[in-house]
Amino acid sequence: MRFTDLRSKLKEYLEDILKTNSSPESIAMGFSLATLIAILPTPGFGIFIALFIALIFKKINKVAIMAAFVVWNPLVLAPLYWLSYMLGDLFYKPDPSMHFDIAIFNQLYHYSGKFILGNATLASIFAFASYFITYALAQQYLRKKRLQRIMETRLKRSSAPH
Repeated sequence: MRFTDLRSKLKEYLEDILKTNSSPESIAMGFSLATLIAILPTPGFGIFIALFIALIFKKINKVAIMAAFVVWNPLVLAPLYWLSYMLGDLFYKPDPSMHFDIAIFNQLYHYSGKFILGNATLASIFAFASYFITYALAQQYLRKKRLQRIMETRLKRSSAPH
């Protein structure tokens, strides 16, 4: 898939989201929530978790949730997971008194703690940022559409016979 195809697909998704007559808050909340869930390591279950939450909270835009899962696909998440581990490695120091008799459990404890801490941190940062970015984009798009409707109305009035 070429970059121009991807860009046009994303633009199409954004327009579908904004055509739903949802508020910018609803769109931004849906995208942000789905971003948080998509980045967390819930392979295969994330979309079901997000849709379940969307059923509970009716005002969250469901199309924005789906768009977030399109954006945060496995190709994007793979480098983000590596970055999660690297970030967790900066802050997480395993408890040396914690020791398992089976070596694989020691490795799992050591590496998973770093990954989970880093991933939760990155997921929170990206979800927080995505709310404000999506909110601004939704507001800008709706303002642009409102101006277009006003201009079309004025044009129709001026071209109508008096």
